[in-house]
Amino acid sequence: MNYKHQIFILFFAVFSLLIQSPATSADDTDSATSQPEPSPGIQVTTTDLPELPLELTSFGGAVADGTLFIYGGHSGTAHSYSTEEQSDQFWALDLNAPQEWKQLPSGPRLQGLVLLPYGNSVVRLGGFTARNAEGEEHDLHSQKTVSRFDIGKNRWVDLAPLPEPRSSLSAAIAGDHIYVIGGWALKGEETDWHGTAWKLNLADPNAAWQPLAKPPFKRRALFATTHNGKIHVIGGMNSDGGPTTRTDVYDPESDSWSQGPNLQGKPLTGFGSAAHALGGYLYVSTIDGSVQRLNEAEKKWDVVSEYEPARFFHVMVPWTETKMLLVGGANMSVGKFTDLDAVEILSE
Repeated sequence: MNYKHQIFILFFAVFSLLIQSPATSADDTDSATSQPEPSPGIQVTTTDLPELPLELTSFGGAVADGTLFIYGGHSGTAHSYSTEEQSDQFWALDLNAPQEWKQLPSGPRLQGLVLLPYGNSVVRLGGFTARNAEGEEHDLHSQKTVSRFDIGKNRWVDLAPLPEPRSSLSAAIAGDHIYVIGGWALKGEETDWHGTAWKLNLADPNAAWQPLAKPPFKRRALFATTHNGKIHVIGGMNSDGGPTTRTDVYDPESDSWSQGPNLQGKPLTGFGSAAHALGGYLYVSTIDGSVQRLNEAEKKWDVVSEYEPARFFHVMVPWTETKMLLVGGANMSVGKFTDLDAVEILSE
Protein backbone atom coordinates (compact mmCIF):
# COMPACT_ATOMS: atom_id res chain seq x y z
CA MET A 1 0.00 0.00 0.00
CA ASN A 2 1.49 3.35 -0.97
CA TYR A 3 1.75 6.34 1.36
CA LYS A 4 -1.01 8.37 -0.30
CA HIS A 5 -3.48 5.49 0.07
CA GLN A 6 -2.59 5.15 3.76
CA ILE A 7 -3.23 8.87 4.29
CA PHE A 8 -6.77 8.57 2.86
CA ILE A 9 -7.48 5.59 5.10
CA LEU A 10 -6.20 7.51 8.13
CA PHE A 11 -8.36 10.54 7.24
CA PHE A 12 -11.57 8.50 7.44
CA ALA A 13 -10.35 6.49 10.43
CA VAL A 14 -9.76 9.63 12.49
CA PHE A 15 -13.38 10.76 12.27
CA SER A 16 -14.86 7.31 12.84
CA LEU A 17 -12.68 6.74 15.87
CA LEU A 18 -13.87 9.96 17.48
CA ILE A 19 -17.22 8.28 18.18
CA GLN A 20 -15.93 4.88 19.26
CA SER A 21 -16.06 3.72 22.84
CA PRO A 22 -12.91 3.86 24.97
CA ALA A 23 -10.60 0.87 24.66
CA THR A 24 -9.01 -0.88 27.61
CA SER A 25 -6.52 -3.72 27.89
CA ALA A 26 -6.53 -6.73 30.17
CA ASP A 27 -3.79 -5.05 32.20
CA ASP A 28 -5.75 -1.79 32.49
CA THR A 29 -9.38 -2.73 33.12
CA ASP A 30 -10.15 0.25 35.35
CA SER A 31 -8.35 3.01 33.43
CA ALA A 32 -11.46 4.23 31.62
CA THR A 33 -13.36 4.89 34.88
CA SER A 34 -10.62 6.33 37.09
CA GLN A 35 -11.02 9.87 38.45
CA PRO A 36 -8.54 12.76 38.49
CA GLU A 37 -6.23 12.94 41.49
CA PRO A 38 -7.07 15.87 43.79
CA SER A 39 -3.47 17.11 44.01
CA PRO A 40 -1.22 18.43 42.74
CA GLY A 41 -3.69 20.24 40.56
CA ILE A 42 -3.07 21.15 36.92
CA GLN A 43 -4.30 24.06 34.86
CA VAL A 44 -3.73 24.96 31.21
CA THR A 45 -3.63 28.63 30.27
CA THR A 46 -2.53 30.74 27.30
CA THR A 47 0.76 32.57 27.83
CA ASP A 48 1.88 36.02 26.69
CA LEU A 49 5.06 34.59 25.16
CA PRO A 50 5.77 35.62 21.55
CA GLU A 51 3.82 33.51 19.08
CA LEU A 52 5.57 31.04 16.82
CA PRO A 53 7.02 32.66 13.68
CA LEU A 54 5.01 30.23 11.53
CA GLU A 55 2.25 27.63 11.83
CA LEU A 56 3.67 24.12 12.21
CA THR A 57 2.83 20.51 12.92
CA SER A 58 5.15 17.48 13.03
CA PHE A 59 8.17 19.64 13.84
CA GLY A 60 11.03 19.19 16.29
CA GLY A 61 10.94 21.14 19.55
CA ALA A 62 13.18 21.18 22.62
CA VAL A 63 14.38 23.40 25.48
CA ALA A 64 18.13 23.56 26.12
CA ASP A 65 20.15 26.09 28.11
CA GLY A 66 17.00 28.10 28.89
CA THR A 67 16.09 28.46 25.20
CA LEU A 68 13.16 27.00 23.25
CA PHE A 69 14.22 25.66 19.84
CA ILE A 70 11.97 24.57 16.97
CA TYR A 71 13.07 23.00 13.68
CA GLY A 72 11.34 22.09 10.44
CA GLY A 73 7.75 20.86 10.35
CA HIS A 74 4.71 20.89 8.10
CA SER A 75 3.15 24.24 7.20
CA GLY A 76 0.65 23.11 4.57
CA THR A 77 -2.90 21.82 4.69
CA ALA A 78 -3.77 18.41 6.13
CA HIS A 79 -2.54 15.45 4.07
CA SER A 80 -0.84 17.68 1.50
CA TYR A 81 2.93 17.24 1.40
CA SER A 82 5.38 19.02 -0.86
CA THR A 83 8.71 20.81 -0.84
CA GLU A 84 6.93 24.15 -0.49
CA GLU A 85 4.95 22.94 2.52
CA GLN A 86 7.96 21.70 4.51
CA SER A 87 10.05 24.02 6.64
CA ASP A 88 13.84 24.07 6.78
CA GLN A 89 13.84 26.90 9.31
CA PHE A 90 15.43 26.76 12.77
CA TRP A 91 14.19 29.20 15.41
CA ALA A 92 15.03 30.00 19.04
CA LEU A 93 13.27 31.89 21.85
CA ASP A 94 15.19 32.83 24.99
CA LEU A 95 12.75 31.88 27.76
CA ASN A 96 14.66 33.98 30.30
CA ALA A 97 14.13 37.14 28.20
CA PRO A 98 11.39 36.19 25.73
CA GLN A 99 11.27 39.27 23.51
CA GLU A 100 11.30 37.75 20.01
CA TRP A 101 12.16 34.63 18.05
CA LYS A 102 15.65 34.49 16.55
CA GLN A 103 16.36 32.60 13.32
CA LEU A 104 19.38 30.28 13.42
CA PRO A 105 21.35 28.36 10.75
CA SER A 106 18.95 26.12 8.84
CA GLY A 107 19.34 22.70 7.28
CA PRO A 108 17.27 20.23 5.23
CA ARG A 109 13.50 20.50 4.82
CA LEU A 110 12.03 17.96 7.26
CA GLN A 111 8.86 16.95 9.04
CA GLY A 112 8.12 13.98 11.28
CA LEU A 113 11.51 14.51 12.95
CA VAL A 114 12.68 14.69 16.58
CA LEU A 115 14.64 17.45 18.36
CA LEU A 116 16.07 16.72 21.83
CA PRO A 117 18.21 18.65 24.32
CA TYR A 118 21.67 17.41 25.27
CA GLY A 119 23.83 19.66 27.44
CA ASN A 120 24.59 22.92 25.65
CA SER A 121 23.14 21.61 22.38
CA VAL A 122 20.12 20.09 20.66
CA VAL A 123 20.12 16.92 18.57
CA ARG A 124 18.01 16.53 15.41
CA LEU A 125 17.03 13.04 14.21
CA GLY A 126 15.31 11.63 11.15
CA GLY A 127 12.19 12.99 9.51
CA PHE A 128 11.06 12.85 5.90
CA THR A 129 11.56 15.10 2.89
CA ALA A 130 9.06 15.67 0.08
CA ARG A 131 10.68 15.64 -3.35
CA ASN A 132 7.50 16.67 -5.17
CA ALA A 133 6.17 20.17 -5.82
CA GLU A 134 2.81 21.28 -4.44
CA GLY A 135 -0.05 19.61 -6.31
CA GLU A 136 2.11 16.80 -7.68
CA GLU A 137 1.93 13.12 -6.72
CA HIS A 138 3.55 12.62 -3.32
CA ASP A 139 7.17 11.49 -3.45
CA LEU A 140 8.18 11.21 0.22
CA HIS A 141 11.45 9.87 1.58
CA SER A 142 12.50 9.26 5.17
CA GLN A 143 16.00 10.36 6.19
CA LYS A 144 18.89 8.91 8.23
CA THR A 145 20.35 12.27 9.19
CA VAL A 146 21.41 12.96 12.80
CA SER A 147 22.95 16.36 13.64
CA ARG A 148 23.81 18.26 16.81
CA PHE A 149 23.51 22.04 17.04
CA ASP A 150 26.23 23.53 19.23
CA ILE A 151 24.59 26.55 20.87
CA GLY A 152 27.88 28.19 21.81
CA LYS A 153 29.40 27.81 18.34
CA ASN A 154 26.12 28.46 16.48
CA ARG A 155 26.62 25.59 14.03
CA TRP A 156 25.42 22.10 13.15
CA VAL A 157 27.71 19.07 13.51
CA ASP A 158 26.76 15.78 11.83
CA LEU A 159 26.66 12.66 14.03
CA ALA A 160 26.50 8.99 13.06
CA PRO A 161 23.47 8.56 10.77
CA LEU A 162 20.58 6.32 11.81
CA PRO A 163 20.93 2.67 10.73
CA GLU A 164 17.74 3.04 8.65
CA PRO A 165 15.83 5.99 7.20
CA ARG A 166 13.15 6.85 9.78
CA SER A 167 10.33 9.38 10.17
CA SER A 168 7.20 9.67 12.33
CA LEU A 169 9.54 8.33 15.01
CA SER A 170 10.21 9.29 18.59
CA ALA A 171 13.30 9.40 20.75
CA ALA A 172 14.39 10.14 24.31
CA ILE A 173 17.61 10.83 26.17
CA ALA A 174 18.66 9.07 29.37
CA GLY A 175 22.09 10.04 30.66
CA ASP A 176 24.45 10.33 27.70
CA HIS A 177 22.48 7.98 25.47
CA ILE A 178 19.79 8.81 22.95
CA TYR A 179 17.18 6.10 22.29
CA VAL A 180 15.31 5.96 18.97
CA ILE A 181 12.02 4.06 18.79
CA GLY A 182 9.15 3.59 16.34
CA GLY A 183 8.44 5.20 13.00
CA TRP A 184 8.56 4.04 9.42
CA ALA A 185 10.66 4.38 6.28
CA LEU A 186 8.96 6.19 3.41
CA LYS A 187 10.53 5.32 0.06
CA GLY A 188 8.35 6.91 -2.58
CA GLU A 189 5.71 4.27 -3.32
CA GLU A 190 7.01 1.93 -0.60
CA THR A 191 6.53 2.10 3.16
CA ASP A 192 8.32 -0.06 5.73
CA TRP A 193 7.30 0.00 9.38
CA HIS A 194 10.24 -0.29 11.76
CA GLY A 195 10.41 -3.10 14.31
CA THR A 196 13.86 -2.06 15.57
CA ALA A 197 15.11 0.40 18.18
CA TRP A 198 18.57 1.86 18.70
CA LYS A 199 20.77 3.85 21.06
CA LEU A 200 23.77 6.13 20.56
CA ASN A 201 26.30 7.33 23.14
CA LEU A 202 26.39 11.10 22.64
CA ALA A 203 29.44 11.45 24.91
CA ASP A 204 31.56 9.44 22.45
CA PRO A 205 32.20 11.29 19.16
CA ASN A 206 33.16 7.99 17.52
CA ALA A 207 30.19 6.01 18.79
CA ALA A 208 28.08 3.81 16.51
CA TRP A 209 24.41 2.99 16.91
CA GLN A 210 23.72 -0.10 19.03
CA PRO A 211 20.52 -2.20 18.83
CA LEU A 212 18.07 -2.43 21.71
CA ALA A 213 15.95 -5.42 22.60
CA LYS A 214 13.26 -5.78 19.92
CA PRO A 215 10.20 -3.67 20.77
CA PRO A 216 6.94 -5.63 21.17
CA PHE A 217 5.20 -3.32 18.69
CA LYS A 218 5.45 -1.47 15.38
CA ARG A 219 4.04 2.05 15.77
CA ARG A 220 4.49 5.55 14.42
CA ALA A 221 3.17 8.98 15.51
CA LEU A 222 4.07 7.87 19.03
CA PHE A 223 5.85 9.80 21.78
CA ALA A 224 8.80 8.65 23.88
CA THR A 225 10.13 10.39 26.97
CA THR A 226 12.30 9.59 29.98
CA HIS A 227 10.79 9.22 33.45
CA ASN A 228 12.57 7.77 36.49
CA GLY A 229 15.37 6.41 34.32
CA LYS A 230 13.08 4.49 31.95
CA ILE A 231 11.83 5.28 28.44
CA HIS A 232 8.04 5.52 28.26
CA VAL A 233 6.62 5.05 24.76
CA ILE A 234 3.11 6.43 24.49
CA GLY A 235 0.32 5.82 21.99
CA GLY A 236 0.73 6.18 18.26
CA MET A 237 -0.57 4.36 15.20
CA ASN A 238 -0.21 0.57 14.87
CA SER A 239 1.19 -0.98 11.70
CA ASP A 240 -1.64 -3.53 11.64
CA GLY A 241 -4.50 -1.36 12.83
CA GLY A 242 -5.58 2.10 13.88
CA PRO A 243 -4.40 4.40 16.66
CA THR A 244 -3.80 3.08 20.16
CA THR A 245 -3.67 4.26 23.77
CA ARG A 246 -1.12 1.56 24.63
CA THR A 247 2.08 2.48 26.45
CA ASP A 248 5.31 0.51 26.65
CA VAL A 249 8.31 0.98 28.94
CA TYR A 250 11.95 0.31 28.08
CA ASP A 251 14.45 -0.28 30.90
CA PRO A 252 17.97 0.68 29.75
CA GLU A 253 19.62 -1.20 32.63
CA SER A 254 18.10 -4.57 31.77
CA ASP A 255 17.58 -3.91 28.03
CA SER A 256 14.01 -5.12 28.39
CA TRP A 257 10.46 -4.04 27.60
CA SER A 258 7.29 -4.13 29.67
CA GLN A 259 3.77 -2.94 28.95
CA GLY A 260 2.41 0.04 30.85
CA PRO A 261 -1.20 1.10 31.45
CA ASN A 262 -3.28 2.40 28.57
CA LEU A 263 -4.13 6.08 28.39
CA GLN A 264 -7.71 6.93 29.23
CA GLY A 265 -9.97 7.56 26.26
CA LYS A 266 -10.75 6.39 22.75
CA PRO A 267 -8.02 4.74 20.64
CA LEU A 268 -7.46 8.08 18.89
CA THR A 269 -6.43 9.66 22.23
CA GLY A 270 -2.94 8.21 21.82
CA PHE A 271 -2.37 9.59 18.32
CA GLY A 272 0.02 12.55 17.91
CA SER A 273 0.32 13.15 21.66
CA ALA A 274 3.11 14.95 23.52
CA ALA A 275 4.62 14.06 26.89
CA HIS A 276 7.06 15.36 29.47
CA ALA A 277 8.08 14.57 33.06
CA LEU A 278 8.12 17.38 35.63
CA GLY A 279 8.07 17.49 39.42
CA GLY A 280 8.38 13.72 39.72
CA TYR A 281 5.34 12.99 37.53
CA LEU A 282 4.88 12.04 33.88
CA TYR A 283 2.29 14.03 31.91
CA VAL A 284 0.72 13.57 28.47
CA SER A 285 -1.20 16.10 26.36
CA THR A 286 -3.65 14.39 24.00
CA ILE A 287 -5.66 15.04 20.84
CA ASP A 288 -8.92 15.17 22.85
CA GLY A 289 -7.66 17.97 25.10
CA SER A 290 -6.95 15.92 28.19
CA VAL A 291 -3.79 16.23 30.26
CA GLN A 292 -3.13 12.86 31.84
CA ARG A 293 -0.72 11.96 34.62
CA LEU A 294 0.82 8.54 35.21
CA ASN A 295 -0.36 7.10 38.52
CA GLU A 296 2.42 4.62 39.17
CA ALA A 297 1.03 3.39 42.47
CA GLU A 298 -2.25 2.27 40.89
CA LYS A 299 -0.75 1.51 37.46
CA LYS A 300 -3.10 3.75 35.53
CA TRP A 301 -3.38 7.19 33.93
CA ASP A 302 -5.48 9.90 35.55
CA VAL A 303 -7.05 12.80 33.66
CA VAL A 304 -5.90 15.81 35.70
CA SER A 305 -6.97 18.64 33.40
CA GLU A 306 -8.79 19.36 30.15
CA TYR A 307 -8.35 22.26 27.76
CA GLU A 308 -9.83 23.66 24.55
CA PRO A 309 -9.01 23.79 21.77
CA ALA A 310 -7.03 20.56 21.96
CA ARG A 311 -3.75 20.00 20.10
CA PHE A 312 -2.04 17.11 18.38
CA PHE A 313 1.30 16.75 16.61
CA HIS A 314 2.66 19.36 19.03
CA VAL A 315 5.40 19.23 21.67
CA MET A 316 5.35 19.67 25.45
CA VAL A 317 8.58 21.08 26.87
CA PRO A 318 9.77 22.40 30.26
CA TRP A 319 9.48 26.11 31.06
CA THR A 320 9.91 26.55 34.82
CA GLU A 321 10.05 24.19 37.81
CA THR A 322 6.24 24.10 37.84
CA LYS A 323 5.29 24.86 34.22
CA MET A 324 5.50 23.19 30.84
CA LEU A 325 4.74 24.68 27.43
CA LEU A 326 2.46 23.31 24.72
CA VAL A 327 4.00 24.41 21.43
CA GLY A 328 2.64 24.24 17.88
CA GLY A 329 0.45 21.49 16.57
CA ALA A 330 -3.07 21.61 15.19
CA ASN A 331 -6.73 21.03 15.94
CA MET A 332 -9.01 19.40 13.36
CA SER A 333 -11.61 22.16 13.81
CA VAL A 334 -9.54 25.35 14.18
CA GLY A 335 -6.31 24.55 12.32
CA LYS A 336 -2.73 25.17 13.43
CA PHE A 337 -1.56 27.07 16.51
CA THR A 338 1.03 29.81 16.90
CA ASP A 339 0.25 30.71 20.53
CA LEU A 340 1.97 28.89 23.39
CA ASP A 341 -0.06 27.40 26.25
CA ALA A 342 1.25 26.71 29.75
CA VAL A 343 0.59 23.52 31.71
CA GLU A 344 1.03 24.55 35.33
CA ILE A 345 1.39 22.31 38.39
CA LEU A 346 -0.52 24.11 41.13
CA SER A 347 0.66 24.18 44.73
CA GLU A 348 -1.28 21.94 47.07
